[in-house]
Amino acid sequence: MERVVFLVEQTGERITCLLNPESVVMRRTAGVKPHALPTGAVTGVALSDDPLVATGGGVTELELDLLFDAEIERESAAPTRQIAGELDAAPESQPEIDVRDLTRPIWSLAENAEGADGYGAPPLIRLIWGRSWNLPGVIVAIAERLERFTSNGVPQRSWLRVRLRRVSESLGRTAPRRPATPQFELPVLDDPMLLDTAPYVDMLVDDLGLPAQRLDQIAAERYGDPSLWRLIASLNNIDHPLRLSEGMSVVLPAIYKA
Repeated sequence: MERVVFLVEQTGERITCLLNPESVVMRRTAGVKPHALPTGAVTGVALSDDPLVATGGGVTELELDLLFDAEIERESAAPTRQIAGELDAAPESQPEIDVRDLTRPIWSLAENAEGADGYGAPPLIRLIWGRSWNLPGVIVAIAERLERFTSNGVPQRSWLRVRLRRVSESLGRTAPRRPATPQFELPVLDDPMLLDTAPYVDMLVDDLGLPAQRLDQIAAERYGDPSLWRLIASLNNIDHPLRLSEGMSVVLPAIYKA
């Protein structure tokens, strides 16, 4: 199991969960539609396939299987409760955890209701997994399988299947050269010696340990392409873009368009 983070752009909220890497599925639907006239679709007896028109877009979706477990949550919270002196009681007397309380933040990302449990519309989020994944999108579908019920009918484990639809990054100007498959490949400098004269930025971290400005935001401002945050992370040996030490200086190398 691997830990991944859903970062809500609107609020800065982080939702952490466990992911089974073997269950990540990516799907791409090309942007095409049946060719049609005002009188109806263009077709004919002699055609083996209906003629298509390219729309210029398409859809890329990821299907993720997430795991939430009350026992894992109880163990991860144990050090905090021990510091607070809350572990003196016997395990049987500790509050019962309903795993649905852990999955509710994910459900709220697909709710259209406004208020504490909704955003009024599916919000823009980022799937962050190490330094190889930083994918913007919206959650378009959720399915949950509950397991391990207590005698009171309270579920203790949840398998949550999430379908995330990718949204395009806004580019301020023509993007520099980058790999054809940026999700899996790290860009490389044309000349590593450029590091000697490269500018840098001091990273500020808030009370929760989150960087005040994320690497993808810096890449968008510096290069006009948010996805080039991987180049910054690679050159600075950053394993996780949301785990930066206070006072860290990040090198911003010079790169050139193809």
